[in-house]
Amino acid sequence: MRVFALVAMMIFAGASAGAELPSPDAAEQLATQVMKQVATGDLRGGLEIAKPYTIVPSSEFESMVGQAELQMPVMLSRFGKSIGYELIRTDTVGDSLIQIVALQKFEKHPTVWRFIFYRGQSGWLLDSFKFVDDPSSAF
Repeated sequence: MRVFALVAMMIFAGASAGAELPSPDAAEQLATQVMKQVATGDLRGGLEIAKPYTIVPSSEFESMVGQAELQMPVMLSRFGKSIGYELIRTDTVGDSLIQIVALQKFEKHPTVWRFIFYRGQSGWLLDSFKFVDDPSSAF
């Protein structure tokens, strides 16, 4: 099966810093807000919620969102419509990294979303995110 993925590695030289979140709980709330919006079928709207907390320039962010939107019709025809989401795990590495793993549930198949947050100088930034259609990646 072809793996559909959006990988937004948000580490670009010269990129300006995004808004920072005050705590790990705020990072989880942001991931939840993104997933709530995405689960309604509004991928762009969900990713726009995350945008202020990334370090990606607007033009590059728009390109990533556009690529993801191109994948959605194929995913919808294969998996059915989006029917919800579930936060399944939060992992930490030391004091500097948090990974939040969520499922976007479709009628016939899940996609696994990963949000990686990095604790910068004065708060938490969304360092990267991706979604894949391989449910084994949730384990």
